Amino acid sequence: MESPDRDASRTLDGRLGYLLVRAAMRVRQRYTAVLSVHGLLPNQHAILSRLNEIGPSHQKQLADRVGLDPGDIIAYLDGLYKAGYIHRDRDPADRRRQIVAVTPAGVDVLDIADRALDAMEEDTFASLAVAEKTSFAEQLARLSESLGR
Repeated sequence: MESPDRDASRTLDGRLGYLLVRAAMRVRQRYTAVLSVHGLLPNQHAILSRLNEIGPSHQKQLADRVGLDPGDIIAYLDGLYKAGYIHRDRDPADRRRQIVAVTPAGVDVLDIADRALDAMEEDTFASLAVAEKTSFAEQLARLSESLGR
């Protein structure tokens, strides 16, 4: 039982960080389940999405854009390459660097996965009005940006 003089913001369910982590874990579970049907991991989906948005990229630049350690991205790229969703070529200006690009098969699986995620997100965030979703997205983007500094 909570003490009457206890500040509600000091309870576990009053902590923003805890609420955000708990909600994020549940959303990630749903993302993982939806993407696994299409043979993708969430980080692989993020890689394909970024490549589709920005075009061919150096491996390190791509890791930065997705928020992955440059060493960690290699395993995800290997899986995408084996599936035929990306191709990697040596940078002609610097043979030590690789340029990664999405293939037509990668665009196709991304389109299918995105439609499945659209449905999942519609269900997941159904309790929020359109304006609340917009505001929430803006607040999360602002928080993420401030924490990335």
